[in-house]
Amino acid sequence: MLRTTSLIPALTNDPPASSPTAVLQRPRASGMARIESLDLARLLAILGMMASHLLVPVTMSRGGPAWQMLSARIASVLAEGTSATLFAVIGGCSMVLASRQRLAQGDRVGAVRSAVTRGALVVVIGLALGFVPTWVTVVLVPFGVGMMLTAPLLLCSSRILLAVAALLTAVGGWLNATVRSRLDVVQEIGNVTPLDVAQPFTLLRGLALTGMYPLITWLPFLLLGVVLMRSLLGAITEGRTRRWATIASCIGAGVAALAYGASAVTRSWALGQGVDRMLLDLHGFGAPVRRDPWVQLLASPHTGSIADMVATAGVAVAVIGLLTLMVPPTRQLTRTLPRALRSAGAAPLSIYTLHVLLTGVAMMLALVLAGPDAFEAAPWYVAGIGILAIHLVIVLGVGALLSARGSRGPLEALVSGIARRAGGPRTRPTTPRRS
Repeated sequence: MLRTTSLIPALTNDPPASSPTAVLQRPRASGMARIESLDLARLLAILGMMASHLLVPVTMSRGGPAWQMLSARIASVLAEGTSATLFAVIGGCSMVLASRQRLAQGDRVGAVRSAVTRGALVVVIGLALGFVPTWVTVVLVPFGVGMMLTAPLLLCSSRILLAVAALLTAVGGWLNATVRSRLDVVQEIGNVTPLDVAQPFTLLRGLALTGMYPLITWLPFLLLGVVLMRSLLGAITEGRTRRWATIASCIGAGVAALAYGASAVTRSWALGQGVDRMLLDLHGFGAPVRRDPWVQLLASPHTGSIADMVATAGVAVAVIGLLTLMVPPTRQLTRTLPRALRSAGAAPLSIYTLHVLLTGVAMMLALVLAGPDAFEAAPWYVAGIGILAIHLVIVLGVGALLSARGSRGPLEALVSGIARRAGGPRTRPTTPRRS
């Protein structure tokens, strides 16, 4: 069997078989158990986004305890940008796992059709959440569209996917900033609702470029997840999961450190050139704040600059690698608390939807009780450690319930069932021809 000495060859070497998805065939045939480390990584991404939504607004409020302001700044540094990227990368991983059986059986059309349906259903849920009065920018519509675009690319080799991801990473941020500059817009769409369909051109432009999560810089994360999971499945088959996880952790951490280091050097240089400090500290709305080439080296969250994309992608790879090292695929979590956390991580769509709905309830409550100035004062039920703790307890409760019942999240079960039927009946496995 092919053994690699680094993660990069493993990412780009698809096994020599009749299709680029051959790496997906062997693990299924061997009855591979659920990869629980991926559920934990998914949960970490959800919790990171919750922390961003519920703590970061504290930094914009008037007054407040110093310890809470400090926790909000820590959450901003650790979770903003990185959590969304981790969520997207794991989304690509999940697409591989959901399609591997059909691809192993040679049902390429069914695999793509099922994946497109999954993405479309995520879009529908995102459109419904667009009506919720919340300060959270709901990611599900661009995420679902990204899944639909990624679906046919599941048939491509890993080399092609990495090339596409690299190209979009290199030009996406600059192109995005250029288009926004010429349109004279900072951000064109936020939460998408069915009402936005009335302006299809603006909606498509917003999804592709001018929204909070533009596909031109969002799609590379999904593609990275596809390639990463193919590589991990190959490592599991060949019995080198620990080596794979160690290399992934080291490469991811190293790449992230280089990107953040380059960003720090660039920021120092820009300050020396008289650039406004506030501009350098400004978080993006889906694109770099300026078109200048040096801005591509700033790893500011949610900007889609080269440094931002490389840094957050590196963090995502490192997290997945580290969790795979801690919880290898051969190990199943047995204790009550870890099982509850795993079950919560296996229900990201349900938990994310519940989180958005709860923030909507908090916003309406704030408007009733405190009026328009509620968000400047940031009452405890809108932002802060207290409301974050309540959301975390709810997540743990949902995970414990699902674990005790041995069931999936309700939205996950609904989406999977519809997508499975949309893919059509599964065919019998075919025996690969010998070359």
